[in-house]
Amino acid sequence: MTATSGSRRVVIVGGGFAGLFDIGGERLLAAAADGVGTKLEIARATGRLATVGVDLVAMCVNDVLVTGAEPLFFLDYFASGALDVETGKWEILEYIGVADCGTVIHPMSLATQVKGGAVMGFGLAATERYVLDPQIGLPANTGFLGQKPMSYLDVPADMQWDAVDMADPSAPLGSRGIGEPLEGCAGAALVCAIADAMGGHYFNRTPVMADMIVNAIAKRPQSYKALAANTQ
Repeated sequence: MTATSGSRRVVIVGGGFAGLFDIGGERLLAAAADGVGTKLEIARATGRLATVGVDLVAMCVNDVLVTGAEPLFFLDYFASGALDVETGKWEILEYIGVADCGTVIHPMSLATQVKGGAVMGFGLAATERYVLDPQIGLPANTGFLGQKPMSYLDVPADMQWDAVDMADPSAPLGSRGIGEPLEGCAGAALVCAIADAMGGHYFNRTPVMADMIVNAIAKRPQSYKALAANTQ
């Protein structure tokens, strides 16, 4: 499926809390993403963090329910990091990924997929910059070296994972696929961790590079311009 053909199957509904995608057979797939940014600040101020995760799940589920859809799976990723405000360099200190994929058939395989997807997501969020030639619009990066995928040295040595492990009643074995959401959730967790360390700055593009962080902290204009970089 191409991006163009996929976009044509997006269902436009005004005022909805979730995105709808036509998967054929008179069926729609509903997807929602949410956060607890403001409530997290209140929880920190009051020292009551125990219910933040529960509230996050409830908010995402409610966004799907109001469309008339039934929740199928939930992905929860958490990353914490340290940020050097002078150089824009960051380090991932802790990471845990939790997947709701029904009954876990092969734990070792799932663990590898959760962690491997996270590594790809970290690269998507903060290191893999694609530079486009302004004259012809083709990528100027000619190899992986210029795009900087993540390596073992860029991620925590001990990455944690878990699974809800609740059987899906609609599947014979109670299991569901997990796929690409592992990458997106991990990338979002890292971008949120960087934004949180900066007091909630919103970059509105990835990858978030060191120069972008320094410019934002110094309140200077960013170096990129419209159509000068791929925003993933």
